[in-house]
Amino acid sequence: MARHKKCSHGAGFFGFILIAIGILWILDNLGAVDFSFDVWWPLILILIGLFNLINHQNVFNSGGWILIVVGVIFLLSNYDILEWNEVWKFWPVILIIVGFSLLFRKHEFNYWRKAKISNKDEIDGTAIFAGYEKKITSKSFKGGNITAMFGGAEIDLREAELDENGATISASATFGGVDIFIPASWPVEIHSTAILGGIGSKCRNEQCSEGKRLIIYATATFGGIEIKN
Repeated sequence: MARHKKCSHGAGFFGFILIAIGILWILDNLGAVDFSFDVWWPLILILIGLFNLINHQNVFNSGGWILIVVGVIFLLSNYDILEWNEVWKFWPVILIIVGFSLLFRKHEFNYWRKAKISNKDEIDGTAIFAGYEKKITSKSFKGGNITAMFGGAEIDLREAELDENGATISASATFGGVDIFIPASWPVEIHSTAILGGIGSKCRNEQCSEGKRLIIYATATFGGIEIKN
């Protein structure tokens, strides 16, 4: 219930801002005020970024901060405070934001939000500029795909059971993070590819052998993936 209240508060805030922009735009069309949308449009990016931070109750939400920074840069450029030929110099700010979000992304920031429970045998999770949490309770888990782009995904398999033929997960993190929790008893085989990113394993039963096991193909590009018990 607490999650729904917080989400509704965030949506209410965003709705109020949209109404205010709409009213100002109408008044500008009528000549009552000077509100040039071609100058102020980056506010939409900034407001969406703020909404992301409020909705997810996480000050380290990288997607929200990236939208805010991009909006501010465009706004400064529209007012000729920042020249267009200087904008490209600030793109590494995105790397800094993602780095901070990965360093300080703590689970306690999301304790108020309960992960959705699923008993499906396969998972297909995507987090783009948002968060994705799923607790799997399947008795014959076969695997699936997990993708995080400028967002975070958390998959909890600790109450699931492996399919008799094992399971395969493909996990991808691009400017984002993926956490996968698995039972300590599961044998796990990890194949990792990291491009200016990090992939970590804290599993007690990691191995590369035949037999019933969980196989994870992990790819991190400017992001991070953790597999743990």
